[in-house]
Amino acid sequence: MSIEIRPIVPEEFDTFVTATYIGFGSPATEPNETANTKALCEYDRTLAGFDGEEVVSTTGIFSFEMTVPGGGSLPTAGVTWVSVKPTHRRRGLLTNMMRQQLSDVRDRNEPIAALWASESVIYGRFGYGLAAQCHGLKIDRLRATLAHEPPANGRTRLISRDEALAVFPKVYDNVRAEQPGMYTRSETWWQNHTIPEKEGRGGRFGGRFYVTYEEDGEPLGYARYRTREDDENYAPAGVLGVQELMSATDSAYAGLWHYLFGVDLIGTIQARLRRVDEPLYWMLADPRRLVRTPNDSLWVRVVDVPAALEARRYAGDVSLVIDVRDPFCDWTEGRYQLDGGPDGATCKRTDASADITVNAADLGAAYMGGTQFSLLARAGRVDGDADVLRRADAAFGWTPLPWTPEVF
Repeated sequence: MSIEIRPIVPEEFDTFVTATYIGFGSPATEPNETANTKALCEYDRTLAGFDGEEVVSTTGIFSFEMTVPGGGSLPTAGVTWVSVKPTHRRRGLLTNMMRQQLSDVRDRNEPIAALWASESVIYGRFGYGLAAQCHGLKIDRLRATLAHEPPANGRTRLISRDEALAVFPKVYDNVRAEQPGMYTRSETWWQNHTIPEKEGRGGRFGGRFYVTYEEDGEPLGYARYRTREDDENYAPAGVLGVQELMSATDSAYAGLWHYLFGVDLIGTIQARLRRVDEPLYWMLADPRRLVRTPNDSLWVRVVDVPAALEARRYAGDVSLVIDVRDPFCDWTEGRYQLDGGPDGATCKRTDASADITVNAADLGAAYMGGTQFSLLARAGRVDGDADVLRRADAAFGWTPLPWTPEVF
């Protein structure tokens, strides 16, 4: 029997979610989590593979805008919920879904697609490249002494979920405006994904806490965290898990870490999905005590080369002919003349000789400014003269490095 791939309708949502969890090896989900997910579903962009009436494969898209180097905001297809049931693997279902999905992204004039990869081996063949990384952080609270820090003259204040929903988005949008890799969060997203009314216990972690850093009554940063009680020989040894820390100023950053390091009954402080260029490491008296665990985060797929390259800015003047190889999405394949700088860029097709030859995945990897062309060349992935590659690195590189603080 052939597999039909089509968008789902609302009545099929619960079956869709169940199939997704089975594909990820988790046959059960909590009702409140399903309700949160349903509130975010874009049905016309949520595809399922049907074997008769059975859902055997799934994928979906969240439509948002993502910040690119230079502070611009680009329409982006946030790919999610990708799964295939174990009974239907190795039949080309994933490839067919990805091709249909990317064709739709192109038709909607979204220059890039992005995702978090459950397995890093999967998405390169579909043109996604590793554009951003993240660090998990862990430190013994007794070793968390700050030796260097900017002055923090404001105050921290614990607030309720309702107040957090009113205050946090303003801070987040302020940070997002200049941070490549961060994406827009709608009110529905905040209420059902970032700060849902109910969420699972998450490895025995208990209640949720929301803290804001303010100066003259203006919120400049916030942190969300959960705690887990523990003890060693009757000595408090709890764990504080930082879910998100966002700061619009260096003072807010320092003030929030001061607060977190001062929470009583805690033995270990840990944080997930933190930025690679984290200032905290350079602020600690004993930075070796901050255990950093690297991982990949954002994968980017360029769907419209001229629109994507013209949307971002470049750290220095650049004039390159880039030969893009793309067997999966043949409409992007070809040579492009890129002329750009700090004030803008133009990109158009050309027949001129190539300065750099890349595949679509490596163009996606370099797009956000966190991956060097010369490094990809040393790995045997990119072709080009060494001097040209260095100039490209200088132009495409960006500060701050790309960071995506939340899985979508």
